[in-house]
Amino acid sequence: MTWRLLSVSTGVAALCAVCLTPASASAIGPEEQSDFSPTYEEQLLGFEDAAVDTGWVPANSPVQLRLFADAANSVMIDLPGIAYYDWQTEELRFEGDPMAGFFEYDVGLDLVASVKVDVSLAQWESDLLGPYDWGIQAVEMFTPYLLEGNPDRPVTITDKSGALDLVSIPLVPDIVILSGNLDIALFVDIEASLECNRIEVLGTDGEISSFTIEGESQWIDPGEGPEDLVLPATAFCQLRTMPTLIIYPHLAVSVLFDDYDVGGIEIPVDLPVVDEEIAFETIDLSFPYWEEPEPEPGDGDGDPAGDEGGDTGDDDGGLDETGGETGTGGDDLGQLEDGGCNCATETAPGRGLGWSALGLLALVGLRRRRAGSN
Repeated sequence: MTWRLLSVSTGVAALCAVCLTPASASAIGPEEQSDFSPTYEEQLLGFEDAAVDTGWVPANSPVQLRLFADAANSVMIDLPGIAYYDWQTEELRFEGDPMAGFFEYDVGLDLVASVKVDVSLAQWESDLLGPYDWGIQAVEMFTPYLLEGNPDRPVTITDKSGALDLVSIPLVPDIVILSGNLDIALFVDIEASLECNRIEVLGTDGEISSFTIEGESQWIDPGEGPEDLVLPATAFCQLRTMPTLIIYPHLAVSVLFDDYDVGGIEIPVDLPVVDEEIAFETIDLSFPYWEEPEPEPGDGDGDPAGDEGGDTGDDDGGLDETGGETGTGGDDLGQLEDGGCNCATETAPGRGLGWSALGLLALVGLRRRRAGSN
């Protein structure tokens, strides 16, 4: 008898597991995604904001020069990536597109010069010489979002060209006894860096969640629905720029047999040093609302509706020890219950197969018992 009960119990457990599996799988929520690619572009200094006029230098010199310079610098940042919302865990995370981040720092310079000679043998002033342009467009690529833990953090741009020859201008006056040349060099030392501090997300409950670690997941209240889940998100990054531009002019003029040399002049171009937190434009993350489906009657939830038209286990038709019908239903098999899994109900899938399996298991138990008694 012990063998038979053990075999029957094992069969019931296996059938219940089969009944419950589809209902559990249907409860898994999807992971939705929404684009999160904030951009930032700003002209830190325009040409009209950094105008340099040296005036005539050196003062009281028979040979003088004058420089007009305009400088500008700008920055452009792009942080492409995706925000993911997991409806199963109700968690949000951000994932940047690999090596798609863009950080560009531009510096430009426009230069115009003029020369004046006032000696006893000649007086002459040149037309404006130029303009002469110089510029740098430095770009670095990286994987967003440059939060703590990102191996690309911080992204840096460096240009330490030192002194470079910008232009050499021969002087061609309409006075035969006068000649000369103007050479202009430019010293360049530029540094810029970028790293992000956090991504702020405004939840449906009015609370702000700050994502400060690269790739981290945080629980976000999904709201009550049924509208799409909308979460405004804003990236905050630290921008630093340290540009240095210095103009070095050198003027050499000959008037008949006299030579004049003007050099050793430094003309710095003031560009702003920036070290501030910048806020990107807020982007609304949108995720289709999802609700866990309601279980249907007879899907393993113990609903009595699943027993309609099915055997209750109290009907006649039990098996005696020889495998025949007893007609009394009083055998132990007749007292088995489905344990709430509805494996024995008519509406449950595989009901006929379940009872056939139970019958076979019972026969196997009887045979083992008889074999043991022999």
